[in-house]
Amino acid sequence: MPASPPAALGRLLLATDPATRAECWTEFVALHSRLLLHVARAGGGHHDRVMDRYAFILEQLQSDDYRRLRSYAADRRSEFSTWLVVVAQRLCLDHQRSRYGRFRGRGEDSPGPSEDRAARRRLVDLIGAEVDLGTLADASGRDPETKLRQRDLDQALEAALARLHPRDRLLLKLRFEDGLSMPEVAAHLGFRTRFHVHRRLKTVLATLRRLLEDRGIGESTP
Repeated sequence: MPASPPAALGRLLLATDPATRAECWTEFVALHSRLLLHVARAGGGHHDRVMDRYAFILEQLQSDDYRRLRSYAADRRSEFSTWLVVVAQRLCLDHQRSRYGRFRGRGEDSPGPSEDRAARRRLVDLIGAEVDLGTLADASGRDPETKLRQRDLDQALEAALARLHPRDRLLLKLRFEDGLSMPEVAAHLGFRTRFHVHRRLKTVLATLRRLLEDRGIGESTP
């Protein structure tokens, strides 16, 4: 039997009376505003820019008779919150492109290379793989072997992450890239307590470690 959509979403999409639909939309936004604001903040920038992105997300979710929300297909493999975050992230990218054109490099709303490397370093360190974190540093001006090692490690990590369930990738992103606390991650992803988050993280990191070892990333030289 297919899973049912979340109750608030179901009420919103089934409402036909304008007043009732407005009430259902208000309820839906209240339930998910914290999550959507987090996605909007992840793009960086000052408060007004964050709120512009947040307003754009809400506008697009509501447009065309909630077309995007109607495209949600409930299943038992992932939660609605995970799906909603992915949709909101794509909308933030659309908003970025509408303001500045198609992405051609890093702007002020994008994390810099050092931030990317810092997040990657934290993740690799917590995975526990005995890799040389120096290979994650800026390889400009270094010898070809160092650049090759960095590329191999980056590719191995990206491939390992791609094999995780979307909910687990989001868990890692919220915890290590966005720096949310365990209670905040629990609230965003629907874990009962922060201890459940900790246990799931331990399992996911062990899986990543195994996937990296399968690709030969188990020593200081990839």
